[in-house]
Amino acid sequence: MLLFSTPWAAADLVDEAELRDAVIAPYSLGEPTDIEGVWQLLNGSGAKGGYVIQSEAISPLPGFSGAAINVMVVLDLDGGFIDVKLLNQSEPIFVSGLGEAPFRQFLEQYRGLSINTPITIGTNYGSGGGGSLVYLDGVTKATASVRIAHESVMAAAREVARQKLKGISRPQEKVVPKPDLDLSFSWQDLVDQGIARHVTTTHGEVRAVFAGTIWQSDDPFPDASDNDLFIDLWIVDVTAPSVARAVMGDRMLRDWERLGDISPDDQTVLLIEAGDHGLVSEDFVRNTAPSWIEAAQDEFPVSARDADLLINLKDDVPEGQAMVLRLDRRLGFNPVREWDLSLLAVRQHGMLQPEEGQARFSWTVKADERFFDVLTPPKPLSPFESAVLNRRVDLLLLGGFVALVFAIMAFNRAFVKRREYRVFRYAVLATTLGFVGWWGQGQLSILTPIATLSAMLAGKSLSFLLYDPFSLVLWGATIIGFFIWGRALFCGWLCPFGAMQEFVGAVAKRLNVQQVKVSDRWDQRLKSLKYLVLLGLLIIMFYRPEHVEKAAEVEPFKTAISVFFQREWFYVFYAVLCLLASAVVFKAYCRYLCPLGALMAIGGWLRLTPWIERRTECGSPCQLCKVKCDYGAIKATGKIDYSECFGCLDCVDIFEDRNKCVPLIVTDKRKARAS
Repeated sequence: MLLFSTPWAAADLVDEAELRDAVIAPYSLGEPTDIEGVWQLLNGSGAKGGYVIQSEAISPLPGFSGAAINVMVVLDLDGGFIDVKLLNQSEPIFVSGLGEAPFRQFLEQYRGLSINTPITIGTNYGSGGGGSLVYLDGVTKATASVRIAHESVMAAAREVARQKLKGISRPQEKVVPKPDLDLSFSWQDLVDQGIARHVTTTHGEVRAVFAGTIWQSDDPFPDASDNDLFIDLWIVDVTAPSVARAVMGDRMLRDWERLGDISPDDQTVLLIEAGDHGLVSEDFVRNTAPSWIEAAQDEFPVSARDADLLINLKDDVPEGQAMVLRLDRRLGFNPVREWDLSLLAVRQHGMLQPEEGQARFSWTVKADERFFDVLTPPKPLSPFESAVLNRRVDLLLLGGFVALVFAIMAFNRAFVKRREYRVFRYAVLATTLGFVGWWGQGQLSILTPIATLSAMLAGKSLSFLLYDPFSLVLWGATIIGFFIWGRALFCGWLCPFGAMQEFVGAVAKRLNVQQVKVSDRWDQRLKSLKYLVLLGLLIIMFYRPEHVEKAAEVEPFKTAISVFFQREWFYVFYAVLCLLASAVVFKAYCRYLCPLGALMAIGGWLRLTPWIERRTECGSPCQLCKVKCDYGAIKATGKIDYSECFGCLDCVDIFEDRNKCVPLIVTDKRKARAS
């Protein structure tokens, strides 16, 4: 038989270019992930917005042709379906019959739904049809095909959610049948021990479901009494060899064993139906998914297919229409946990284009645990733990580097007494740019505090902060520095783009580029711009939050640091312009435009102590430090404006140098004359 030789059809994935064209704007296809057939989804701002999945790569459930139906599933980060689109298929009914249009219309129904929403195919009638169920309209004459497509879509989405989206899918357990226990059972033993389960539904129960609907008078068994059995079903999990031997004749047992050798991950369930309902419709094709039978676990569909075994049961087994179902454990199905088996009662109303109504009758099934080993996977690391483990070397180096910068700032007076302190400072800035910025991607952004504020106001979790421990360390150091040195720690020592500007300014001075001296009045006016930019971002956050990421492009950090100028030309032009401005006005962007700098400036007011020493002569009569300060952070009175101080330590160097500090020079001259 074909099924025994090729249990799964070979994948027929589309190439990346075709997939890119299929993604709807404003979304775009990102980089491939570590899961075959899965790409990142980028939103309009270029940030990760979800995943693009080729279902055939993850859940290649074969259709009537033997080939899988390949569907593109676009999933957002909350498990919602952004789009579901047909890529390729070989279903005969859609190739030469109805055409693909009805199939594509069916798939459009997923948009706006979620993998957390219980979704089923059919009409909202039946005992299983509670208010939480979402019903998708099937395609007349192609119910089995769309069910296969539905199973593939849900299984693929669930698998990606399990691996990529936190909290949406539970860790998968691997269920392995135990070696043959060589037990002997009779049919009565199976019944007594609950291995064989008997369930029934009467005609009266079915009629009660359809009462008051257009199908009320379309009973295919009008002569049956209400007490007659519409469903008279035995359910037996025959995956264990001991159970299979108890119910199967020799010929059927040999075929079943051969199936187990080829498909060891299949759970096999024997169904025997002696009621009026039966198990399959007249148009049922062997080795396919029966349209009247459904299986689900945890509200997700489970692929259930006919095992295509010739029925040969033992004499003591009840008579009736029998078949063996195959349920694939590879897609997360766990038979030793409770799962639901459903039979659909179908009625049709009308002659030319009959309308179909369904009544669903479900029963909870659970395999006997003694026949299986449940291999529970080790508890996965949290995103934070995983990130820390993956970047442990970087984090250790960063911790040492931050400790070094803390020591420099804490012992700044001793540091500047070293003749080579300027060289050492540039070495620190080079490390900030190269290691913290380009290598570690630790450039802090105004988006983080904005996102944090937004999440706090909405009462949402702040766990997203844990996804990047490298930046989290920098934020922790910056916040501590707020209360000691104001903005100086980050803006002067730990900001990669700030370091890049400082290098540009230093090179420009070395090349004798004419510097623009901004007057004190205009310097103060221009410094207020960054507060207006920050205010504008906050207003956008409250009133147009969908535009915050685009507005935050006022920061050139992503262009210059995160992607190293590999972006559209206008982003690169803006970043280069900010750097060129620093060649003529020292660190112009940091001083006048940076919204993160405006937020950091709050640290100038929060600091616990004035950490830069001053003398009574500073400001009157001496103005040397004010004149030498490239940041304009020293007032005419000699006091430090800590909201604008970048901690370059040039004024500390002057303060400590008896050959530079005017009050010290005057004092030394007086002492010399007195002696």
